[in-house]
This record gives sequence, C-alpha cells and structure tokens, in this order.
Amino acid sequence: MRLIGNWLYENINKLVYATTALLLLFMLANVFVGVIFRYVFRSALFWTEELARYMMIWCAYLAMGMVVRDEDNVKVVFAVNLLPVKARGVINVLTQLIVGIFLVIMFWGSVKHMRILRLQTSPALGVSMVWPYLSVTIGSALMLIENVRLMFLYATGKKAA
Repeated sequence: MRLIGNWLYENINKLVYATTALLLLFMLANVFVGVIFRYVFRSALFWTEELARYMMIWCAYLAMGMVVRDEDNVKVVFAVNLLPVKARGVINVLTQLIVGIFLVIMFWGSVKHMRILRLQTSPALGVSMVWPYLSVTIGSALMLIENVRLMFLYATGKKAA
C-alpha cells in the first residue's frame, strides 16, 4: 500500500510540474501573440489578456503546492533557531497545523463558492468562472497534502527541525 501511495504521490507531483511548465509556455505564447496583434497588426485580440490572466492564476496555485513541498516559502526563523532542536520540532508541527487549518478553510470556502460561480461567465472568453476559480480549490488541496506530509515528517522526527 505504501508503494502505491508513494507512486501516486510522485506521479501527481510530476503531473503538476509538467502542467505548470506547459501553462507557462502557453501563457508566454499567448502574450506574445497578443502583443504582435496589438502593436504590429494594430488589431488587438480581445481574449489574450483574459486568457493570460487565468493561466497565470492557475500557474501560481499549482506552483504553491511545489513551494510547500520543497519548503521554499518565506519564513522568519531567526527566533526559532535560537530554541533547542526538540522545541524547534514542536514549533514546526504547530506551524504546519496552523497552516493546515487555514488551508482547510480556504479549500472549503472555495468549494462553497463554486455554486455561485457556475452562474457567471468570463467577459471575453465566455467560459464559466468555475474554471479560473477551480485553481484555488485544486491549489489549496495540493498545498494541504504537502502540509500534512510535512507535519507528519516533523512530528515523527523524520525531518530535522
């Protein structure tokens, strides 16, 4: 069972990484096409700005899970580093717990918000607003998975404080 969990976890991470990279590539191409049409052909495409915005939002929320996994988020640790190692471990677990509570609230709020969003469409693309805002739901779920994993690693001492 553990091997299946590790395999699933690693492949989800690879999928998120590849999706984020592709979104960045498509966003770059989209913005390039928009600039060319606006300044070379003097005829702006009405949808490029909105599509770039939605792709950037998706990239940000998908990348947040990777940031939490690698612990590359901004932290102020000068006071924590003054504590003994055991106390640092407790602080790390408590920090992950607080962040986890916030992520659960964020996830649940975004799920509840979907009922309202399914009635709205985006101005330029005409797609349901569920699609751009789904990034919050998926991003918070990815961050929560990584957060719980880190919390258990700190709690069991498998990750140094």
